[in-house]
Amino acid sequence: MYDICTIGHITLDKVVTPQSVKYMPGGTSFYFSKAIQEAQLDYALVTALATSELGVVADLRKSGIEVYALPSEHSVYFENIYPENQNHREQNVLQKASPFDVPVMPDITAKIYHLGPLLSDDISLELLKLLSTKGMVSLDIQGYLR
Repeated sequence: MYDICTIGHITLDKVVTPQSVKYMPGGTSFYFSKAIQEAQLDYALVTALATSELGVVADLRKSGIEVYALPSEHSVYFENIYPENQNHREQNVLQKASPFDVPVMPDITAKIYHLGPLLSDDISLELLKLLSTKGMVSLDIQGYLR
């Protein structure tokens, strides 16, 4: 049994500023996993992404994070455009990954399931209900607001 299991997409982010264009991984599940890796917890990440982003999964695994990578035709691909005033951002969704639902979820037990949807249809209500019967559910709400 894991202490915490995070469920969410690792994204491919294109960050555009007046000075540069950069490509980097992102998403709630990626940043949560990076932040928690120093904690002394049994931790797992469930993500879904295209094969083109499997290098990010390999890097997370090398750092000691257990990752369940579900196949998806595409990864979530965000374009974030920042003008000179970086307090504002334009965000475009260029691709979506396969959603998380009961039939595709690995059989994982955890004390806490931290859900990190990035878009409103990333995590099904049926999966949320199922996980709530297995452990405590923590929800990062930002994806439901996009």
